[in-house]
Amino acid sequence: MVFYGLRKFARELGLEVQSGVVCGIYERYAVSMWEGNGYKTFSISAKFEEELCNKMEIELMDLEGNYRRVVYIRFIEGVLEARFLDNPGTMKQFRNCFFDVLSVLDGYEIPDADICPKCGLPMYGQGVWSLFKIYGRKSCLYTHEHCAAAMEREVNRQIEWDRQHPMSKEEFIEAMMEIHGDESLEEIEKLYEEIEEPDTEQRRMQRRLPGWVGALCGSVLGAFILAAAHGFLGLAAIYFSWLCGELVGAGYKWTKDVRGKKGSIIMIVMTIFSVFLSAGFRVMEMQKRNYLVYIVGGSLISLIGVADVIVSLFMDNGEKGMRRKRLQKRK
Repeated sequence: MVFYGLRKFARELGLEVQSGVVCGIYERYAVSMWEGNGYKTFSISAKFEEELCNKMEIELMDLEGNYRRVVYIRFIEGVLEARFLDNPGTMKQFRNCFFDVLSVLDGYEIPDADICPKCGLPMYGQGVWSLFKIYGRKSCLYTHEHCAAAMEREVNRQIEWDRQHPMSKEEFIEAMMEIHGDESLEEIEKLYEEIEEPDTEQRRMQRRLPGWVGALCGSVLGAFILAAAHGFLGLAAIYFSWLCGELVGAGYKWTKDVRGKKGSIIMIVMTIFSVFLSAGFRVMEMQKRNYLVYIVGGSLISLIGVADVIVSLFMDNGEKGMRRKRLQKRK
């Protein structure tokens, strides 16, 4: 999604909006911009040599200090990328920083947009904009078609190799300590546990029970607790419906079953079922109007307990590596 501020800026620069990404050639630079999840980003793809990047890095780091909302201005995988926190007033800093970055680049001999940033050969009018997505992170490049496809294949091969040869805990801690020496060992170990989850086959081998069994147990337990609370609090007990979702999630997690779309749907269904079951225990003493309020309100509130599951269900698009989408050819 490209909102009004960024869309207006794109028109001023003569850039186009394709698939939620601003892209095009401004002056002699291949420029792309996008926003979402609380940030705005612009990137410039060019043939940045390593020695040249090292020279510019100090100037770019100094430039970071001029903007309160900038997250970083860095070379990432051969692309110069600047990311900002998206708050009211960010667009003004975003614009100013963009032109400041171009001023820094103008001081160096950087190949223009007609040179492919990957192979270094002329485009000859065959440049293609590609949007890369890898684990939720976006990157936009202007390259030859075959160079973009080769990059996608290479990254996916590396991801597959890393998946089959996971980094040991000791190697992970050592690497993270070199990068983030200020973090404690406990924080790094916790990060390792969050990232290095066993793959699907390993999870199936070590699961205690099918996930739906644990979710059902949590659902029944939540229904009993909610029904008991209704006996003391009446209709106000629906505010405790979130506990049903928490117990369903805890029950599924205890089984160590595979987390995915199927598991997420099971947890959501069991959470709502828990509210219906609780209402069934009290149906004889509830008026029809109160019963409907209890069911509808309780179901919605119960989903708070599995909010992370719902978010992951919609955010997970099945990507196992890098995915490329061709945006347009240069006119």
